[in-house]
Amino acid sequence: MSLKSRGFTVLELVLALGLFAVLMAGVSRVLLTQKRLYRELGQRADLSDNLRAAGDILSSELWSLDAADGDILAMGADSIRIRAERAFSGSCGPLTSPLRLRDDLTFGVRDFVVGDSLLVYSSPDSAWRTSVVTSAPTRVSCPDSLVTPVRSFEVVTYRSYRASDGAYYIGVRDAGGLQPIAGPLAPAGLFFTFFDSSGTPTVVPGAVAAIGVRIRMLSAEPVTRRGVTGLLEDSLVTRVFLRNNPGGS
Repeated sequence: MSLKSRGFTVLELVLALGLFAVLMAGVSRVLLTQKRLYRELGQRADLSDNLRAAGDILSSELWSLDAADGDILAMGADSIRIRAERAFSGSCGPLTSPLRLRDDLTFGVRDFVVGDSLLVYSSPDSAWRTSVVTSAPTRVSCPDSLVTPVRSFEVVTYRSYRASDGAYYIGVRDAGGLQPIAGPLAPAGLFFTFFDSSGTPTVVPGAVAAIGVRIRMLSAEPVTRRGVTGLLEDSLVTRVFLRNNPGGS
């Protein structure tokens, strides 16, 4: 009795390959869907972080302004030019050059630098006098009785602009030029509204008590959802009440 070897027929091989192809197609679709989902979640997280950072930067800068003191130099629908506070300290004795600052009383986002505008408190008339930093300050120790409050400022402009890559960004212009701080934005993605102490829109810089800020931002990269590929968009709307606004909240 002879044994006959048994193999696979051509039909069986075709069926097996067909089932394998169907299975792999399903797995590929699942993997592709997961990849798109992870990409979308990543872009949404980046977009949210970017939008929140832009709102925090603008809010902190605008909140510290004193419009009645002239901190708002110019304002428009998509830009604002301000005298931004950078440091606070105490001058030891009369204001001289170089500026003599008490070594344990300096606070702020950075140190005093040449070119900064100064507001120096004058005790006799309880007013702030203007000056300019013309040379690097020195650090000294002195008794409290000799300390005069000093605040430093620099003039900066926050605005939306179109960069060389064709995208819109929020930028800040200072003595060093224009630098991006957040983006990309949707077209007309930065919008300011200015209000007086009664909540009425105003175009007078010295009367501003609150500033409305609207930001519409786009994701850095496109994502695909339901067969449609495009950039994600999110927005932030807030109203910032100036710290020293007259009669505001």
